[in-house]
Amino acid sequence: MKTCLTQVFAGIFALTALSLLGCSSDSSPASATSGGATSGGVNGAGGKSATGGETTSSGGTSVATSATGGAAGGITGSGGALGKGGTSGTDGSASGTGGRGSGGSGTGGSTSGAEGGTSAAAGGTSAAAGGTSAAAGGTSAAAGGSSAAPGGARGTGGSMAGTTGRGGMGGAGGRGSSSGSGGTSGSTDGGAGGGGTGPFPDAGPVDPNKKITVWLVGDSTMQNCQGSGQCGWAAEFQQYLGPNATVSNQARGGRSIQTWIWGDPNVSKTATDANGECQVIDTSTYSDNLTTMLDPTKGMQPGDWVYVAFGINDASAGCNRHVGSALFQSDLDFMAKTIRSKGANPIFGTSTSGQSCQGSTNVPNRAFGPETKAAGAADDVPVIDLTTLSVALYNSLKLCPSGSSTFWFDGTHFKTDGATQVAGVVAQAIKDQGIGLAAYLK
Repeated sequence: MKTCLTQVFAGIFALTALSLLGCSSDSSPASATSGGATSGGVNGAGGKSATGGETTSSGGTSVATSATGGAAGGITGSGGALGKGGTSGTDGSASGTGGRGSGGSGTGGSTSGAEGGTSAAAGGTSAAAGGTSAAAGGTSAAAGGSSAAPGGARGTGGSMAGTTGRGGMGGAGGRGSSSGSGGTSGSTDGGAGGGGTGPFPDAGPVDPNKKITVWLVGDSTMQNCQGSGQCGWAAEFQQYLGPNATVSNQARGGRSIQTWIWGDPNVSKTATDANGECQVIDTSTYSDNLTTMLDPTKGMQPGDWVYVAFGINDASAGCNRHVGSALFQSDLDFMAKTIRSKGANPIFGTSTSGQSCQGSTNVPNRAFGPETKAAGAADDVPVIDLTTLSVALYNSLKLCPSGSSTFWFDGTHFKTDGATQVAGVVAQAIKDQGIGLAAYLK
């Protein structure tokens, strides 16, 4: 009995001592102190708990997935496996380390708990914004990871031309964007400003001392000058380039994007497919122009640039030139992937507008501008809105209502003077939008 009383008094003494020391009999660690949700929440940097893993207060014994690297941001840094923004995590946007923060926006941003949210997006072992199997750096190309979808190993962290919301911050191997993702502050559709401003994902560092080819792809508004006096603007583009860039004009009159890719005779003038699109007769055969560009020796080479613009003939009602909205975007996507497969760099352009006057004011009269911008946003390709820019040029020259006998050939096509001025507008847009080709301009 004496022994039992001694044990009881000892137990009471121990509990009193613990109470006096401020201890708790609850064995669960704190969840909202230095290792809880407060420091590792939406804007934290290390998973569910900032400094000690999922459940510890400050690095305790029950360390979770990121152990003592929680607050630092994942396995080896603030952005996951290799630093701050994807596999090589060095660029990102001008205001962040992988987009607009330490993991971008979109999949790598605060909305999905990227920088330390409940799923340890920017700090956990499988971090969404840069971890080992990161959603923002893996197969969906969100943070430009090593297996990033359109861009693969070229990705170095950022986004470009409006892919935020589609795949996070990286897309086709993006190298950053001045405002996150094309539009203002990385808008979900690349913005209305023609795909945003650069830098854009390209095949590597631009070296203006390297000899390159600038391939120009389009229709009669771009093709070489004809004996009749009709002249496409691409025929006059060489004069705006420095000595290390040479134009190869692959524009063909009368072509839609579909007939340019597959060849005019290779697209049926009568048969349509299940979607009502003009049917390609032989999908294994490309046009002479594309075949030339794909030649291993004489075709596109790493570091080249390719400008692609269609939309005039594509608006035709019947085959074989008719192209629907979805197919138009799909064909631009095909061009972007084909160009990049050769290590070259795509640029998309909307069509030049024609002479379309409302009193003394020229107004745009071309279709497929939204589709071109959407394709540019989806594929991280810079887009020059030449429809809008050409209208501004016409109005500055006061071409309405009477036109110009030296500028216009027929109100749609140009003479040499008009072609030269439109080519100058394209060159200026390349500079204004920070596209890498600007390094080769005079």
